[in-house]
Amino acid sequence: MAIDDDWLKKLAPWLGGAALGAFLIQNHHDEKRKSLAEKEDPDGCRELAETVSEILDRWEPEYFDYEDDYTQDLYEFLLEELHEDIPVRMRRKTSRGLPDILIDDRLVLELKVEPKKTERDRLIGQCCDYSVDYMVWAIVIDMPDDKVEALRDLLNRKDLNYIDVIPFNDDEEEDDE
Repeated sequence: MAIDDDWLKKLAPWLGGAALGAFLIQNHHDEKRKSLAEKEDPDGCRELAETVSEILDRWEPEYFDYEDDYTQDLYEFLLEELHEDIPVRMRRKTSRGLPDILIDDRLVLELKVEPKKTERDRLIGQCCDYSVDYMVWAIVIDMPDDKVEALRDLLNRKDLNYIDVIPFNDDEEEDDE
């Protein structure tokens, strides 16, 4: 049986007040925003996300002139790190389009290098479409911190915060020295 928001709002005071009601409503919305992959296997998706997140923490891309080169580099890095235990495909056609990298038919990585506004808009559209079936991470390379925060803020304000934005910047290493 489908649960509508009005029903949850009416139930909240009976179940312990506004805090519980807010939790139930937020949880209901979060369930509606989950990808098909997350709905079918939430624990597997959570485990995959943790594994890939740890791998991305170790990825140190070289400087390339083209997005395709970054995509190829990340793809090869993931293949090496995952040791063929988890399938990784590059530009595999799906019913939702052609994501840059698809991991285990559950996680899409969409890369953009120094994206201008039109590319950021395109990134959001691609990620929204992919997010119906897959978890989605937007990998942005050489995007200024203020632009990354603006993108995250936009996604959050439009309730698209299920799209994770992961920045990689060449100047991070220089800042650490």
